[in-house]
Amino acid sequence: LDDPDSTLIRFNVKDKSSYAKYVNTLDEYLLKYKNITATRICTGSQSNADLVKDGSAKAVGSDGSEDHLAESCRFELRPFEMAGCGAADDYGFREGKPCVVLSLNRLIGWKPIDYAKDSVPEAIRERYKPNFVTLYCDGTSDPDKEHLGHVSYIPEAGIDGKYYPYAVMPNYHQPIAMVRFDNPPRNKLVLVECRAYAQNIEHDITAKLGLVNFELLVEDIDSGTTVESR
Repeated sequence: LDDPDSTLIRFNVKDKSSYAKYVNTLDEYLLKYKNITATRICTGSQSNADLVKDGSAKAVGSDGSEDHLAESCRFELRPFEMAGCGAADDYGFREGKPCVVLSLNRLIGWKPIDYAKDSVPEAIRERYKPNFVTLYCDGTSDPDKEHLGHVSYIPEAGIDGKYYPYAVMPNYHQPIAMVRFDNPPRNKLVLVECRAYAQNIEHDITAKLGLVNFELLVEDIDSGTTVESR
């Protein structure tokens, strides 16, 4: 991006060049997931936790030895592509429905702890599933909440816990989720806050723990026309 420190996502649906930088950035970011070397398809109760011991990954063979190559759970991009958040759809930017990638920082040994049934936060209660990191995005203020529009979560329950914990592995696939802003306002800046939820995720606005803030401005203007940001 022109300014990697900027938290503003701004583009014009009528100008492909205005969102090309976001599409290119996502193309490059997601490229690593196409490398499936030293990964495995994890099904059922299989997870990266099967391999992790004392913060490092060990693959134990049938003979009990640990000299095998540790294969992390393979992360698939197909759910995003099927939801219109793939490269073929310009990650939603072409239609003015931008898809944003969300992930957690890599913390060796960390994995989500489930909420008790009666303590799931109301914001995620309808979508929450055990052993998932569930995400929720909304406007940062009442006016932002009013104008943000509908948000889709891919996957709906969030990030599957089978991809945790992180450990040093040959080709670790960091799990991600995407949020798609289905009908954001045109020509109006909206401030967005997205939070990750699990029993052991702390939310601290000052320290930026468990959440991320950014601004979204979807323009729908002809060339040469200007629009106020706020």
